[in-house]
Amino acid sequence: MEQVDVLVIGSGFGGSTAAALLAAEGRSVALVEAAAEWGGSAGKFQRKNFRFPVGATLGMGYERDGIHDKINRRLGIEIEKRPLHTVMNVAIADRVYPYYQNREQFLRMWDAKLPHAAPAIRSFYREVWHIAGLLRRHMVHFPVVPPATFHEAEALLKGFHPAVLRCIPLLQKPLGFVIEKHGLQYQQDFMHFLNGVLLDSMQTEADACSALLGCTALDIYHRGAWYIEGGLYRQIEALIQSCKSNGGTVKKGRRIVGIARTESGLWEAEDHKGGRWQAANVVLNTTAEDAASLLPAEDRVKLSGRLRRKAGAQFQWGAFTMYLALKDTLTEKTPLFHQFLVNPDKPAEAGNHFFVSISAVSDAHRAPAGYRTVTVSTHINPDHWKDKTAYDRYAAAIKKAVLTKLEAVFPGFTDEAVHMFTAGPMAWQHYTRRTGGKVGGFPQTPDNALYRAISHRSGITGLWLCGDNIFPGAGSIGASSSGVHCARSIIGRQPV
Repeated sequence: MEQVDVLVIGSGFGGSTAAALLAAEGRSVALVEAAAEWGGSAGKFQRKNFRFPVGATLGMGYERDGIHDKINRRLGIEIEKRPLHTVMNVAIADRVYPYYQNREQFLRMWDAKLPHAAPAIRSFYREVWHIAGLLRRHMVHFPVVPPATFHEAEALLKGFHPAVLRCIPLLQKPLGFVIEKHGLQYQQDFMHFLNGVLLDSMQTEADACSALLGCTALDIYHRGAWYIEGGLYRQIEALIQSCKSNGGTVKKGRRIVGIARTESGLWEAEDHKGGRWQAANVVLNTTAEDAASLLPAEDRVKLSGRLRRKAGAQFQWGAFTMYLALKDTLTEKTPLFHQFLVNPDKPAEAGNHFFVSISAVSDAHRAPAGYRTVTVSTHINPDHWKDKTAYDRYAAAIKKAVLTKLEAVFPGFTDEAVHMFTAGPMAWQHYTRRTGGKVGGFPQTPDNALYRAISHRSGITGLWLCGDNIFPGAGSIGASSSGVHCARSIIGRQPV
């Protein structure tokens, strides 16, 4: 029986961040991961000389005082990265819209592409960026909404400016409200552009996305977008190493099968190999559904009402992912990230809309000289993939659609593939232990966002939650922020 102050279950961005910060604060920490690799949905796998990040490798939050920058500076972590001046190319049918990081260059792109709508687009983005700038004053202090302790209230008030009051009427509004205000709802390519970007970052399309979080998502690409050498798993591994360097215990291949309170009030956890831990605090970096399943029935009823209502009942997307290793036939000017909407008249999912991440020419962490690795991801409804016949049919159709499009855009691209693998929701479930292979977090609609999100407080003393199901929500920035919230609640002061 190993005894620690804090047991962290799961090594995604939330769990790794919480473990590293707590260890840096001198707490006795054990981090336990079920899989053979760290990182969950941000992990990696190896095939001969090629290394594949399991998810997208676009890095956000590494600009000065960005979320990852603040955490890394606190822990003395340095990540190999390079700025992306063209964040990605967004292709809608055969029309390409470069997503430039520079704001004025980005607006000039819209001036050229949609001149009749350019004034309204400029007006829309000016408002979006202004709102996001006000919210960023809060974000850098890792606020919790609503605050429940002095330190959380302090973090919220540190970023206060009277102009922030302008955001209050938007608390329960969708971004569609702002879009309609500027008369852009019928500009089809512009809406497809917004929908694709927000589906990848907020797990929902523009008209349904929380207005405040949607503004933040549309602003952050212009504050700093980065190519992370190797992939985002290197950020996870740096957090793991930080935890170890500060005395933390880290173990892979240990799947926790249950946790329960002892008579002494401590938490006790057991893994599938019979290992046992005792801790005053447990941090669960799992989905809301999987967090509840680890508890005995008598404790599940003590969980917060919001957690119990959303656990297993709230829709979440799954992913179908393709991994390719191929001879390099691309020019150095080819953007490393692409988003495709093949047929604008069909839903943005299941191979009709997909995100492509290409390794950089010089990235030896992912491929040897003369080769590249490619990750392709598309949203799917996991409920449609439960039958094996349907599973195989959907997988074959998506693979064909993706390869057809990639071959059309990059002639000879797929012919040069030396490896090709696919992963559907059951593979994601197997490797990440997320029930049903649901990834990415809840759609960030007004019903799921901000003060309606699931709190990092479980409702049970000493049991904390982090990850993409927990406030503030989807993405590596949101998950890492929830890990900071857990660490702050446990140590009773701001750790970053």
